[in-house]
Amino acid sequence: MHPQTIEIEIPEAIAEYLRIDNIALKSRIETYLLADLVQQGAISFGKAAELAGTDKMSFILHMGRIGIPYYNGTISEVLEDAETVRQTMKD
Repeated sequence: MHPQTIEIEIPEAIAEYLRIDNIALKSRIETYLLADLVQQGAISFGKAAELAGTDKMSFILHMGRIGIPYYNGTISEVLEDAETVRQTMKD
């Protein structure tokens, strides 16, 4: 995979708060881009983890820390899934 360069301009007022080195900033931006792709359904957590250079569980835990849940189902979906598992285990 060949890296691509993307240049963005940000307001000076925001730049004042970016008191981290370029490598750390690049990593944070990549993480948020991957998180957005996962939320859009464009890529899976597994693919995002692979692109981030980490394992899936570490990526899932990191996403949870920044407020992006691994499972985004409703309570009724969770209960339905639990019932399906119960029925499958009976058989």
